[in-house]
Amino acid sequence: MKTTLLAATVLAFGAGGAFAQEAQTAPQKTPTCAEALPQIESLIGQADQAGLKTETAEDHVETARAAQTSKDEEGCIRALVMAQNDVLTQAQEATPAPETKQQ
Repeated sequence: MKTTLLAATVLAFGAGGAFAQEAQTAPQKTPTCAEALPQIESLIGQADQAGLKTETAEDHVETARAAQTSKDEEGCIRALVMAQNDVLTQAQEATPAPETKQQ
């Protein structure tokens, strides 16, 4: 149950989170590395507390930090997207398929 709730939260975050690119009346600005890093760290923390494997996502965050230190904004954002995608994939894999009603 805890994993299912986290997965729903993670998927909601993924749909409206730092890198969502949904068509809206006003285009959303891509966050800077400094803005997105704490959001992705929080997402990874939630996933870790729910028992998801976060080692790969944490490695991507370390890559993002290194890119940020060397002032490589694009590299930082790319690494954070990879971290977010890894957490979302883990959450989707941990979410049981919905039961279908048979008549």
